[in-house]
Amino acid sequence: MLKNLIDALRQKTLSLSDLPATLRVPGHGGQPDIDGLGLASASVDDLAFAIQGLEIKSSEIVCQLHSLRRLHDLVRSRGALGTDKIANIFGGEV
Repeated sequence: MLKNLIDALRQKTLSLSDLPATLRVPGHGGQPDIDGLGLASASVDDLAFAIQGLEIKSSEIVCQLHSLRRLHDLVRSRGALGTDKIANIFGGEV
């Protein structure tokens, strides 16, 4: 029955098509992390904390992505080729 609820929500609108069946709720207010909390059992606060946790992870990934992209642009501007090693491109100047 719970799976039918989640499937129904996923089919209700395209914006819910990637709805997970379970959540990871980071610990808060002295509460431990909750891994695999069933979506149908989650409270609205559980959703909010799960969203915050995903936003933190997403932000970290985006920061790493931008740093790697800037490094790639920098080494390419120095004439680096695809097989060149990063350490060799900077030649001990760091």
